[in-house]
Amino acid sequence: MSWYLGTAFLWVVYFPILTLLKGLFYFFPKVRERIRFENKNNSEPGCRSFKSDGLVADLCFEFSSEGEFQQVASLIDDALIQGKRLELVFFSPSVEKTILELYKHQPKLIRYFRYPILGLSFSSWVSAQTLILVRYDLFPEFLVWSLKSPRKLKFIWVTFKKERAKGKTLSFIKYAFLRRSDFTVFATEADYEQGSKLGIQGTIYDFRMEQINRRLHGRLEKFAKIFPQYPELKKILDQFPREKRLILGNAWPEDLFLLENLPSDILLFIVPHQLKPEIIEAMARKLEAFGRKMEIVSDSTFDGIRGPTILLNKKGILCELYADFSKAYVGGGFGVSVHSLLEPLVAGCEHLSCGPVNHRSTEFDLAQSLGNMKEVKTNQEFMNWLSEDISGFKVHDRLRTQIESYPVFQKEVLSC
Repeated sequence: MSWYLGTAFLWVVYFPILTLLKGLFYFFPKVRERIRFENKNNSEPGCRSFKSDGLVADLCFEFSSEGEFQQVASLIDDALIQGKRLELVFFSPSVEKTILELYKHQPKLIRYFRYPILGLSFSSWVSAQTLILVRYDLFPEFLVWSLKSPRKLKFIWVTFKKERAKGKTLSFIKYAFLRRSDFTVFATEADYEQGSKLGIQGTIYDFRMEQINRRLHGRLEKFAKIFPQYPELKKILDQFPREKRLILGNAWPEDLFLLENLPSDILLFIVPHQLKPEIIEAMARKLEAFGRKMEIVSDSTFDGIRGPTILLNKKGILCELYADFSKAYVGGGFGVSVHSLLEPLVAGCEHLSCGPVNHRSTEFDLAQSLGNMKEVKTNQEFMNWLSEDISGFKVHDRLRTQIESYPVFQKEVLSC
């Protein structure tokens, strides 16, 4: 009965309101851009529903953007290896290129769909009986869809970090999704404990650890393919003891004030978040003001690098490079939000730091719980962090145990 009532609500109230809003705001550029994005569902072969071919998918994954996709990338790879048919539903254009590339390699096993907030219904497109929802997109349609037996909803990477930070109570819609979930995976121990207080059963895991771990195992092969200069770079790195190497990953110019008074015996290796010429030039000027001459490593420039201040002008290998450093500062914490802290943590960096804007990062909570994380707000706090003795630091055994337990969680999530 609840499914019938919910479906009636969608078609009598929810969808008509969205259609009305679409008409009212059509002349707003962002609305027209969204409509064009969703209309691709009508013409691309990969968007054709399995239902149209008389087939049924084994699983449907729904994620918002690239970050959420990476959370389940290893699960999707493993499901494809097992020959499972998958439906991939996504919300943001940021992950579109990744999904199209994935479909190109597995066109028989994959169908994809841009979630239609302004177009056709997800419910009429999906064929799988199991929906794996990754964190953010709590659209009422997903909840109503899950009410019909034997459909299952699995909810991954659940966090209450925003509610804790803002002192808010849990929203009705989020609570309803959690109550409906057949298998819930919390992001951190704090989230698990809060869920338990609400009567929500679940477990703790971060599936991106497995994805990062797989990247690290193939790091040398990747370097050989897209960064053949790595052996020469490694010779430079090895001139400095591991504890004297500092990497600034996903760095912004706003982060560089922390480097004033950086000891001259520290090898500084910077990987910018963006490789725009104006950003690299701004970084060079800031470093020169501190008495450090920045040298650039890229596909076309390498000869003559002496250190100890190097900037990497290349995308796609930061995760793999973290393994060569003991200390890592991750940028973004003086801007919108800190970038990935899980990559250096899994890569084996013993000591991590970041700026104060980390309230959205569950990875910050995980790293801090393991004793490897320090928030820095000032140059002095950064220098204090840098000078700490890390001889007794190591990647926590609990992290290694979680990585090794991936097969257990993988089996539970991929079960239909």
